[in-house]
Amino acid sequence: MPRSRPTSNPVSYHKHTKQYYVTRDSRRIYLGSDKEQALEKYHRLGLGLQLPAVEEVAPNPLISVKELANRFIAAQRANWRNPETTLTCYKGWLGRFLRDHPRLMASALTVEAFADWKLSLKERGYSAESINHYLSAVRAMYVFAEETDLIQKAPKLRRVKNETRPKLGAKDKPLYTPDDLQRMLAKADLQMRAMILLALNCGFGPKDVRDLTWNHIGGERVTLPRSKRGVCQTYLLWAEIRALLEEIRQERLELEARMAKRKALRCDNGHVFVTRFWKPWSKDAVAEQFRKLCKKAGVPCYGFYRLRHCASTAMSLVATPHVQRKFMRHSQLQQQVTYTHTPDAEVDLAVMMAREKLLGKGSLISSQGKSRDHEEVA
Repeated sequence: MPRSRPTSNPVSYHKHTKQYYVTRDSRRIYLGSDKEQALEKYHRLGLGLQLPAVEEVAPNPLISVKELANRFIAAQRANWRNPETTLTCYKGWLGRFLRDHPRLMASALTVEAFADWKLSLKERGYSAESINHYLSAVRAMYVFAEETDLIQKAPKLRRVKNETRPKLGAKDKPLYTPDDLQRMLAKADLQMRAMILLALNCGFGPKDVRDLTWNHIGGERVTLPRSKRGVCQTYLLWAEIRALLEEIRQERLELEARMAKRKALRCDNGHVFVTRFWKPWSKDAVAEQFRKLCKKAGVPCYGFYRLRHCASTAMSLVATPHVQRKFMRHSQLQQQVTYTHTPDAEVDLAVMMAREKLLGKGSLISSQGKSRDHEEVA
């Protein structure tokens, strides 16, 4: 049963703001620091009279950054597409800020202090991508604080700009050559071979491999929404992949039947790729097994996700940018720039093809030389 206040003292006292208040509809209404005036305003509320707007709500100026971070995360979880993954990220980003600013009050942060913190992150060797994540998380937290009246006014933290990320080209991100891919496929087991071909056929990453179920595969096609942004695309599967997936399905059914005879029931819960412990392959498991495969095949390891870059680059050479965007399941056209690394040889080939389109197949220099020689003879 909720506790009710006595009639003689109907208002509560908030020690941090040193004001009296009452609660209406789960919302605090502050009535000032003078108790007599607070009681008078309380009775005005009871009669339905309007209070001055400036006295209705008094933000708490003494809320700590730690409490603000907890309230921000609790409120934002409903807006995240993947709450578990995003929660881990925000705990890491805001946790770095809290460890560097112990016992900091939310209203005490200044733009100058925020700029000093960014410089300290650079001095400690954090990458530009990590620094930008930290800065963006703190900015979002303070926008939330101002919008929910937890602080009166948030500092203009956007005055401190993000770090400029270096633009990586093809030389900075080498791709697997066709020979590398053939050597990996020759050494890979059944499941890893299917994972590699799916990454090349559909641009799948490790998370897509984990999320793929038999329900996503129908006939010669696979349809899988990308968990990162929810963009869905259907793909026509290569004949090699269809054969591998059918082989995996048959082996799985035979294994389940053998275990059922031993009264040890096991099920893959619809997942195409499962470990020997009947668990879906995690991103870390895919990365570790792929690293071992590269070492076994004598191929430099750039990570399993680099196969998605290989698929994007190959698609850029045979399709229009909009087809490539749909293939990569990107919501915006410019996103695929990060995944495309066109080699110089392809640029040289395109330059020569463009010359043929512009000038024809004949040699312009030789024709000019002949005409010049003819004039000298004349």
